[in-house]
Amino acid sequence: MSAEHAIAAQRRASDPAASVFVAANAGSGKTSTLVSRVARLLLRGARPEAILCVTYTKAAAAEMQRRLFQVLGAWAVMEDDKLAEALIAIGEPPRALGLARALFARALETPGGIKITTIHAFCEKLLKRFPLEAGVSPGFEVLDDVAAREVSAAARESVALTSLEQPQTRVGKAYSYFSVELDYMRFGEMFATFEVERRGIRAYVDACEARGGYVLDVWGRCGFDDETPSVEIEREGVAAIRWSAWKRAAEALAASGAISDRQTGAAMARMGEGSAFADVWDIFSTDKDEPRARMATKAIDAGITRWLEEEQARLAAVNERAKAARI
Repeated sequence: MSAEHAIAAQRRASDPAASVFVAANAGSGKTSTLVSRVARLLLRGARPEAILCVTYTKAAAAEMQRRLFQVLGAWAVMEDDKLAEALIAIGEPPRALGLARALFARALETPGGIKITTIHAFCEKLLKRFPLEAGVSPGFEVLDDVAAREVSAAARESVALTSLEQPQTRVGKAYSYFSVELDYMRFGEMFATFEVERRGIRAYVDACEARGGYVLDVWGRCGFDDETPSVEIEREGVAAIRWSAWKRAAEALAASGAISDRQTGAAMARMGEGSAFADVWDIFSTDKDEPRARMATKAIDAGITRWLEEEQARLAAVNERAKAARI
């Protein structure tokens, strides 16, 4: 883009009558364009206290303020012909030179002046002005990064100590579980998420109080009417096995000429009413904890194969429900 086109684009972007979004590389004149826009707003009668400029950093806010007052200060002492050229350069007609010269003093004398600040500072000011509407304490203080890290570290240490002193509580059990299941980084990220989402978590817990508490709500989301230990589900799953049919299937498989059938039959023969669910399910599943694609070869009686497949489907459902309970 030529210099003429760039200047023309900046004039269009600084026109207060237009609502614009500017995206440009560093050093291309974004801040200068914004300063010109503020100056043109003042020239057109806008009240200094009604103008708000927000940036991401304090340094950027200070730089924007410095440049604005540099322009307005220069206008205050500029000769007529030079001031007329300056106004034309930003896209304003070269008239009302007296008004342009008075802007510097007007901006300085206005209580509060032109608000050039960071987004965070502006939001803090709004919250302090309307704390009740925002749902915050009227006397709140914003922590700096160092203080925030100290508060966070103290809170995490408190949770860790509570878990060590009271290992059988819900917090103690949860801490013990996740500290083993998650690596150091993911464990830290979990607490960071808790910090960011603390309001949402608190609102969720409070909302669950009318429905029996958040623990019962979690069980309900996993498909349970009440707390149900996974070991109880697995025990009932084994207890529902028809062992007479199990024995017939094991004998038929053991008598097969196929090695896979004989291996399955031998594994089934080792099971009994007191067997663990994991051992029983291991016969019907793969190493990936998924149901086997085939329970028997074609050499096995169709009725026995059908029973094996039905039993496999039942045990798979028990396994999924037990996993849901563990979650």
